[in-house]
Amino acid sequence: MSATTTMSITTVPLAITTKNVKASFKQNKDLSSAIDDVLKIQKLSWTVRTALKYAPITLQIYYYVDENGVEHYDVDQILPAGLKSDEYRTLDSAEREKDSPVFGPVIASSKRISVDEASAIAPFLAKDWDNSCQANGLIYAYARGDTTKPKGVEWESHQTFGFADVQNENGESERKYVVRLVFKAPSTNDVLEKRLVYDFSKEGF
Repeated sequence: MSATTTMSITTVPLAITTKNVKASFKQNKDLSSAIDDVLKIQKLSWTVRTALKYAPITLQIYYYVDENGVEHYDVDQILPAGLKSDEYRTLDSAEREKDSPVFGPVIASSKRISVDEASAIAPFLAKDWDNSCQANGLIYAYARGDTTKPKGVEWESHQTFGFADVQNENGESERKYVVRLVFKAPSTNDVLEKRLVYDFSKEGF
């Protein structure tokens, strides 16, 4: 057997950054936080919560800059039970309304921020990012349930998206796609901190 060290096929290549990504990723349930408590607050059904608990989510992520110089960060989430949630983020800080098939009516905004700016929002959002994120920044998304609409639920979330070296199940460090979430439920004063970890699947979709 060769003693040569090879990169795991689930390790994100260094060429992929928050400013250069068109790739697919699959959630690593073993390395990710459980989020059932978040989904309960958002009033997702038991059936959907159970499906999300056991079946991994696939992300298809595409970053590009349009003809006006505005950054876009498009994410297709392929969920269990035939569900699909598209998150097409325009990184211009503008608030937009959306009626999500999973989360109901939502008001959301997105932008690029530095790690220091993430820390000012919540220290948890700034933890453990790799050198590429230190250099290029993170994708930041804010969202809240739109309680002015029917079926709107009161909640608020702050998320950062980027790449980090994560210790895998074998104790080895691998570069992963990571989402950090700070979730607030104003009605209960709960503040939940979650880390979701995704393995690299392939370039393109």
